[in-house]
Amino acid sequence: MIDFSRLKYLSISFSVIMILFGFGYTSFVHKGFAHSLDFNGGLRAVVNMDKKVSRQDIEKYFKEKEIETVIILLDKERNNFQIDIGLGAVPKIADYNTRIREKSKADATMEKKPSSIDELIFMLQHDFKLNRDNFLSADQVGAVVGGELTSTGIILLLSTLAIMTVYLSFRFQFRFALAASLALVHDLLFTIAMIGFFQIKPSIPIIAALLTLLGYSINDTIVIFDRIRENSSGKLKDTFSHIINVSINQTLGRTINTSVATLISIIAIIISGAVELYDFAYVLVFGIVIGTYSSIFIAAPVIEIYGALSRKKI
Repeated sequence: MIDFSRLKYLSISFSVIMILFGFGYTSFVHKGFAHSLDFNGGLRAVVNMDKKVSRQDIEKYFKEKEIETVIILLDKERNNFQIDIGLGAVPKIADYNTRIREKSKADATMEKKPSSIDELIFMLQHDFKLNRDNFLSADQVGAVVGGELTSTGIILLLSTLAIMTVYLSFRFQFRFALAASLALVHDLLFTIAMIGFFQIKPSIPIIAALLTLLGYSINDTIVIFDRIRENSSGKLKDTFSHIINVSINQTLGRTINTSVATLISIIAIIISGAVELYDFAYVLVFGIVIGTYSSIFIAAPVIEIYGALSRKKI
C-alpha cells in the first residue's frame, strides 16, 4: 500500500512552487498572459473567400506580414472564414495600406481617417481581390467588452467555488468542504499558471474548460471523501492518517482508470480535431491531470492537517 500521508508536505510544497514558478515565468519572461480578442479587444471579420483560398493560404499571408491572427473555418462548403486580429496589429495594417494607397493614388481625397476595421477590409479587398459583399460581418471588439468578459469569467469561477463549498458543507463536515475548496483553488491556480506558461490565449472556451475541470476534480474528490467517511465510521479502527491512506488506495484504480479514459477522448481531439479546439483540449488535459493529482495529494492531506491542528477526530 502506498503511504500517501507521508508525502503530504512534499506534495503541497511542490504545488506551491510550481504555481509560483508558472505565474513568475508568465510575468517576467512572457510579460503577462497571451493577448486574445475576447479579453483584450481586436478586429474580427467573417469573410467569404474564393474556393481556391485555403486556411493555410490565409495563415501564410498574415505570417509573411508578421501579423498574429486566429483563422477559423466556419463553413467549408461556402469557404467562409473568421479572421481574428489583435489591436496590436492595427498600426502594421495601417502602414501597409498607406503604401498601397500611395502606389495606386487611391483614396487621395479621403476626408477622414479610416477606422481600424475599415483598414482590415481594405487590405483584404486589395490582396485577395474581394468586394464588400464578401464580408459577411466585420467588427471591432473593444477593451471594455473584454473587461466585461473578464469580470464575468471571474464571477462564474468564484460562484462555482462558493456553491460547491456550500454543497460539500451539507454533504460532509466542514473540514471536507474546506479541503475540497482548497483543492479546487489549487487546480484553478495551477491550470491558469500553465495557461500563462504555455501562452495559451484566454477565451470563452478556456473559461468553459476551467469550469469543466472544476466539476471533474470535485467529482473525483467526492469519491475519495465518501470512502474516507465510510472507513472512519467504524469499519476501520486505526489512526485517521491510516484511514486516509487506505481510502485513497481503495479508490486509486477507479481514479486512474477514469482519468485515462477521459484523457484518451481529449487527446483524440488534439490529434484529429479542429484547430480551434486545440487550446480548449490542452487546458482540459492540464486540468484532468492536475485535478486527479489534487484529489490524492492535496484534498485528502488537507483534511488530515486540519484534524491535527484542531485536535479533533472525524
